[in-house]
Amino acid sequence: MLPSAYPSVSDQPSGSPRAPRTNMFVIAELLSASATGKVKIRNMSTGGAMVEGPALPLPSAHCRILRGELELEGEIVWVAGNRAGIRFNGTAHVAQWLPNAGRSQTDVDQIVAAAKSGATFGDDPGPSPGIAAPAPLISRVVDANHAASVADQLEDLADALSGDIDVVSRHMGKLQALDLAVQTLRKLADQR
Repeated sequence: MLPSAYPSVSDQPSGSPRAPRTNMFVIAELLSASATGKVKIRNMSTGGAMVEGPALPLPSAHCRILRGELELEGEIVWVAGNRAGIRFNGTAHVAQWLPNAGRSQTDVDQIVAAAKSGATFGDDPGPSPGIAAPAPLISRVVDANHAASVADQLEDLADALSGDIDVVSRHMGKLQALDLAVQTLRKLADQR
């Protein structure tokens, strides 16, 4: 028998099926009385999530995870190194937590096709027969906090990429462009 890659939730009733997990790599804010900071959501189900971060609360701690306007409350059920399991108090809508908010590739393709045809984001040509209008990728007003959050996520990405010497040697110009994008977003966020 192969050892489990992650600790199991000891208080899960034996024989009860575990909810399907969706793997993801999403940055969120974890808040608790004993630890607060950015975490990566590594996987999520309707009932819980596995997060990864440098400072995690102890098991049985009440916590909240936030991503933009999304928020879930729960309890830390296990901690192993820099990873922890959270059981939610309610039910999560997992697709909303995905980077593209659960949009399919077809939705993205339709948006790209519309952009290539010359449509601008303010244009409303009316509904096309048989084709639903795609939802905007960002459905809320982008405020200073959102711009700062996006800058933090891009900076984390740049830091991770710059730790690989092969990536740096092949993509130095693109990493510098990414750094410039982070600086621009931070400047926009500071102009409140």
